[in-house]
Amino acid sequence: MSPAAARRPERLRERLAYVAYRAGEAIVTALPRRLVLVAATAAGNAAFDVARGKRELIRRNLARPLGLPPADERVGAAARRAFRNYARYLVDIMRIGSLSERDVERMVRIENIETLTSAREGGRGVILCTVHVGGMDLIGPGLKRQGQSLHAVADDTTYPRLYDHLAAQRRRHGVFLIGWRELRRLFRALRAGENLVLFCDGGFRRGDVPVELCGEVTTFPAGPAVLAARSGAPMLPVACTRAADDTFVARGLPTVRCESEEPAELYRATQEVADALGAVIARDPGQWYMFRPVWPEEEGDRRWARAALDAARRGKDWRRWA
Repeated sequence: MSPAAARRPERLRERLAYVAYRAGEAIVTALPRRLVLVAATAAGNAAFDVARGKRELIRRNLARPLGLPPADERVGAAARRAFRNYARYLVDIMRIGSLSERDVERMVRIENIETLTSAREGGRGVILCTVHVGGMDLIGPGLKRQGQSLHAVADDTTYPRLYDHLAAQRRRHGVFLIGWRELRRLFRALRAGENLVLFCDGGFRRGDVPVELCGEVTTFPAGPAVLAARSGAPMLPVACTRAADDTFVARGLPTVRCESEEPAELYRATQEVADALGAVIARDPGQWYMFRPVWPEEEGDRRWARAALDAARRGKDWRRWA
């Protein structure tokens, strides 16, 4: 049982969410995947048409990697694709518990497993840094076929019964969820030589590491670089993208190491990760589904971000920038 479930009784909305998810899961696993993906595409189109606020947010996000104004019709087309791809991703995740080894073999291909093997040569675990592109959850079953497991951070403080269900499904495929406040488990996993995946595109936040992403300043979380510095584990930017035939292709990018927690070193390593992942986003922005602002939207935040990035580039302590 998750820590959240052990602390308090289940709320009504959490119970309803669990029942609704299990019902949807039963439907999508009972039907052929091809049919379910067609239905998901239609649902994604409908969501794009009615969810005006999210639609405009996605357009603002996608305008950066496309290098176009948010109102451009090409940005709109990519935003619609992002809605469709997210809906398809959701049904694939709902089916993960029923996947057989043969299903995984057909659905997931890891192009360069040797990159991960090389990163592990020091005897430590590896921090897989990624963004919300394609189907990163599917890399876990793919890694299991290579004899490896994957640890992932997840929110276990709400929807406890649903969290437990999702965690049990993923364990079948060598993916182990860690509650987001269980920091000691992160270090234990890395010191045991495990793979730990962390998402880096959570959006702008003052105090995080200033970086340039797709040509514009924002922030990436400091966590990956700090974990790397404290544990000795390398960071491996990685993406798992959806191919035209609805299979997934995972690929590791050049390894990044962070040698200390000095501000200049944290910035250097995090910017290298941002450069690698920004290129992944720019390669096919319609596969990137991030429903939160990634770049600062208020002028005051933009000024802070630019000043902090300038300080970081000059080797100053961006963490103290006022």
